[in-house]
Amino acid sequence: MRKILITMAASALMATGALAADPIITVEPAYVPSAGFDWDGFYMGVGVTGSSLSNGIVTDTTGYLDLIAGFNVTFGDALFGAEGWIGGYSDGTFSGYGGGAAARVGYLMTPDALVYISGGGYFYDAGGQYGTIGAGVEFAMTDNVSLDIEYKYWGWSNTTFTGHSLGASALWHF
Repeated sequence: MRKILITMAASALMATGALAADPIITVEPAYVPSAGFDWDGFYMGVGVTGSSLSNGIVTDTTGYLDLIAGFNVTFGDALFGAEGWIGGYSDGTFSGYGGGAAARVGYLMTPDALVYISGGGYFYDAGGQYGTIGAGVEFAMTDNVSLDIEYKYWGWSNTTFTGHSLGASALWHF
């Protein structure tokens, strides 16, 4: 009986040494909440927009490629900003350049998601000038890059044309 107890004790001591050598496995959480995107400050980017303007007789569908620059300031979950852009347009027949500026007011739905309204003006080289009003959403994708989608109504023009546009842009925040 004594031999059996000594054998069992020796086996137990040898087995515990093997357990201590096993690797330690750690499990990382599946989702780590963001500390929040820094919406304050200067940003620049590129955008594409499609628009459809009509005077009731003629409809002009145009594509735009824009360079964008802007500045934001946040107060809690409220965002106030200004943005300007310049770029080229083409409707298949005519092409040229244009630009504009707008103010925007937004609300941070989450630290990484913004909804906003905007209002401003647009001009193009052939002499057209438009007032615009719009709404958009912007999502932070990395620490300094956001993606923006915006709808605009074009009206209050020095021409008889009014219309709509939908644009998307990638913005780098500094």
